[in-house]
Amino acid sequence: MRVLVGVVLVLVASGFGAVQFVASVALRERAVPGAWVRLVPEGLARRVERVDVRWPMPQALVLVLARRALEEGDLERADAALARLDPSSDKLALEGDVAEARGDGAAADRAYLAAGDLEDVEARVDMLRRARENEEALTLQYALVAELQHDPTQRDTLAQAYYFLGQLEQEAAYRYHSYTASLATHQERAGVAYKHALEIAPGEERYLLAYANQLLNLERFPEARAEFLKARDVDVTLPEPLTGLGETALRLGDRSAALGYLARARKLNPANDAVVRLAHELGT
Repeated sequence: MRVLVGVVLVLVASGFGAVQFVASVALRERAVPGAWVRLVPEGLARRVERVDVRWPMPQALVLVLARRALEEGDLERADAALARLDPSSDKLALEGDVAEARGDGAAADRAYLAAGDLEDVEARVDMLRRARENEEALTLQYALVAELQHDPTQRDTLAQAYYFLGQLEQEAAYRYHSYTASLATHQERAGVAYKHALEIAPGEERYLLAYANQLLNLERFPEARAEFLKARDVDVTLPEPLTGLGETALRLGDRSAALGYLARARKLNPANDAVVRLAHELGT
């Protein structure tokens, strides 16, 4: 069987040409079932993929070979392939992946942003967030927002980026166990971020509720009430606007109004977290 496969490979290589052969092997996973390239043993395929990237070959093939090298952890070979690539967003994204593989997060961030690779930037922010590297996550998220502001076709993505920025600022504020100037700054910045998201997408209930709740945190009660009323009008089936109105009333000392809002919210969804939380605060 191995001899037969070897003969097939020689014939194919002779007929297609060396570069075409390498390309077929490198892209074998995309081949249809039963294609000749799927007969290539994995070990031999890996050797073919380690062909000298200095050979004259299409940029797309160099990129594929660079990705293969990165998958195998061969960063030196990935660098050699990168040096052969012309400037492009694909090259920048690959540079980011190589930098990340080396543990150089700052270089990876710069490359992903320059490439406009939003998915990888967001993944990096989330990774930093989960690692509790809050300042680094905030810095990268602000850089992402700044990048998106230059592209009028990315308005929805920019709104989401502002929303996520607000969440990061809130999490930064929660790190402080007592009132400090830093806590207040993060809370204010969270409010600004949510407001920007809402300005881009005024009817988005997530942004309405986030901004309203943040106004509540900032003790800007009349503004919070106005935003909760807007959220209620957007979707009358949601309990959160009603619990927000109840929380606002409670903060203003109107317990009777807060109980009324709680009763209406309970009819919609008694098990909702916001409903349970307000009921606990009211002692019912």
